[in-house]
Amino acid sequence: MLNLKLGSAEKSVDGRACILTRKGESGHALYGPYQQLVPGHYIAGFSIEAGEPLRFWRDAVLAVIDVSADSGKKLLARVEVRSSDVRAGPRSFAVPFTVEKSCRAEYRVWVNGKASLRITDNLPAVPLTDADALDTRAIDLQFPVEAGRAVPFFVEHEDALRSLFDRGVIVRIVDNAVQLVVNGITLHARSVDDIRFVGEMFFENAYNFRLARPVVVFDVGMNLGLASLHFASKPFVAAVHSFEPFPETFDRALANIALNPDLANKIKPVLAGLSDYDYKGAIVVDDRGDSGAMTTLGVTQGVEIDVALRDAGPSLAPLIEEALAQDLEVILKVDCEGSEFAVFASLERNGLLGKIRAFLVEWHTMLDDKDQETLIAPLEAAGYLIIDRSPPVGNGFFYAVRIE
Repeated sequence: MLNLKLGSAEKSVDGRACILTRKGESGHALYGPYQQLVPGHYIAGFSIEAGEPLRFWRDAVLAVIDVSADSGKKLLARVEVRSSDVRAGPRSFAVPFTVEKSCRAEYRVWVNGKASLRITDNLPAVPLTDADALDTRAIDLQFPVEAGRAVPFFVEHEDALRSLFDRGVIVRIVDNAVQLVVNGITLHARSVDDIRFVGEMFFENAYNFRLARPVVVFDVGMNLGLASLHFASKPFVAAVHSFEPFPETFDRALANIALNPDLANKIKPVLAGLSDYDYKGAIVVDDRGDSGAMTTLGVTQGVEIDVALRDAGPSLAPLIEEALAQDLEVILKVDCEGSEFAVFASLERNGLLGKIRAFLVEWHTMLDDKDQETLIAPLEAAGYLIIDRSPPVGNGFFYAVRIE
C-alpha cells in the first residue's frame, strides 16, 4: 500500500500503482499488505528508481526495505537502498526471508527524504524452495509484459492475468505460452476457464478443507486437474483418484499434472466418467464452449465423441473399502455437469453414502425434476451436517460432513 502523505500516486511502465516520493519527506512510503504466511522460505520483490537526477558525492543511503511481522516488531529481512543502486534506472530488489512460525508479514520501504524516489506498490511474497534459484524467482516477481507481447492468449487476457499477478499468482511465459504458478502449483493457461478456476480454487477456497487425519480424495469431474493438484498438495492427503470422461479435457489435465512431478505420484487419473450405469460408446456434446464444461448427459446438437462411463457404486466400492481398511478417511468432490444425480443414486443404491466422511459438491440445473434437495435429502437423513451455499437461481454448491 502507498503512503500518499509522502508523495503522489503514479503508474509504472507495466501499469502497476506506484508512489513518487517528495524530497525532504521521510517515513514509510510503502507498507502492507499484511500477508498471512505459514512456515517456509519466501522472496518478496520491490521495484525502486530515482525520481530525479542524483547528485551525491558519496554513495548515500536513500531508503531501507524490510520484511517484518508482529506489526513491525519482528524483522525478517532488511536491505539498504543506496544511490548507486538506482542511479542508472529502475532496479528490482529480490529479498529472501524465512518464516519460522505462522505470521502476518508486512513489506515496507522507508525513505529518508534525501532524494525523490519512484516506488512500485508491493505484491504478495512467493514461496521459495531450496531448489529454486534466486534469479529465477526475481524474474517471477515481475509481470512479463515484454515476453507476453508475442503470445496471443497473453495479449487477449492481459488484464485478467495482471489481476491474478497482483494477487500473488506468478505469470510466466514458457515456450511461447502462458503458465501460472499459485500456491506452488504450476498449470497451463490456455483458456478463460483456466483463469477462472484459479480464482475459484485459491481465492474463493471452494475446496480448501483440512483434517487432522490422513484421507483419500475422489475427484469426480477432474476437469483440468487443478482440484486434484490442490488436494495432492495437502500433506494429509494420501491419494487422489480422479475421473474425467472427455479425452481432450483429460489430456489437458495430464499436461498440468506433468508440470508438478512432486504431486503427480499421488494422483491416479482415470479416463472415464462416473454415472449410475456402465457405458462405452459415442455421445453428442456441445463443442461450442470449453471442453471442461461439457456434459455426459448428451445434447441434441453438437458433435459425437467416444466416452466411457462407469457405475459409480461398483467402481468406487473397492477403493473406498481399501481406504477404510488403511484407516483413511474418504472425501468425495463432485463437479460433473449434471451427472452428480446419477452418481449419488448409485452410491446410495450400493450403501456407500455413510462410508464417506465429507462431500464437496457443485450441482447443476440441467434436469427439470432435480435440484440440490435431491442430493441433500439422503445425506441429511444419514446424519450429515449440510452447508448449502446454493443461490436462489442457477447452479449451486454445498458441503456435507458426516457427524460421528
